[in-house]
Amino acid sequence: MELIVPWPIFAVDVLLFLAIGYAVVFLMRRINKCGDPQLDTLIKWSLIFLVIGELGRISDLIDDFCCAGSFENFQYATYFISIFGVIYSVLHYIKLVEMRYLPRIRKVPEIQSSFKAHIVFSKNRLLDVIDVLKEGNFPVLAITRSPDFYSGLSRDNLSLIWVTQSGNGVAPTALHVLQGVILDFVRENPGSVVIIDCLEYLMLYNDFKSVFKFLSGLKDYVVIQHGAGLIIFVDEEVLTQQEKALLLKEFEPL
Repeated sequence: MELIVPWPIFAVDVLLFLAIGYAVVFLMRRINKCGDPQLDTLIKWSLIFLVIGELGRISDLIDDFCCAGSFENFQYATYFISIFGVIYSVLHYIKLVEMRYLPRIRKVPEIQSSFKAHIVFSKNRLLDVIDVLKEGNFPVLAITRSPDFYSGLSRDNLSLIWVTQSGNGVAPTALHVLQGVILDFVRENPGSVVIIDCLEYLMLYNDFKSVFKFLSGLKDYVVIQHGAGLIIFVDEEVLTQQEKALLLKEFEPL
């Protein structure tokens, strides 16, 4: 058969055919292998849309050699369906990721605390502070490495964010994500208390300057703008004298 379109157009058609074909094979190998019903369904629908797009590319390649324009309506239909389907799949995937990996904070009763901006230079006093929180019965958000520490608090007014590299919580390097979660919580729960008991872990993955800016920004928003409490726990031994002095300028020792 003789090629009836310019070579550049034919080359583009072939590249698109190969690219979509690769995506089809990629998804076919992953059907029912994720162990997640929602993700498996998303893969199946994405595969269907890509197969439809590949049929359009096949008809386009045939048009390059003969029957020019014979499949025009078919091609328009397949392109529309496949592009619409890919857009839907991408948006649905983003929503799925947000639902799975971005913490969702529920609103809890508005019982205000008397805490402001405090720092505690001993992790051993965490249980003492938790005992005080039990009596107050106000909303608490704990940013922690040890969720079990807070098992004594009422689940109705407690929200936990696990800081971890495992993928089941928030990564220690994602300070912007932690900030967004905290700001959403105090916005919905004025007069609440935010506890950060994993400052050493955050400093392990971020330099002190970044962590200090993160904490200072939180203080301005949480305490000054919304009247909530912010309590930071850190072992004194991990700080230099200069770092401790900077923290004491922003936070009152408790």
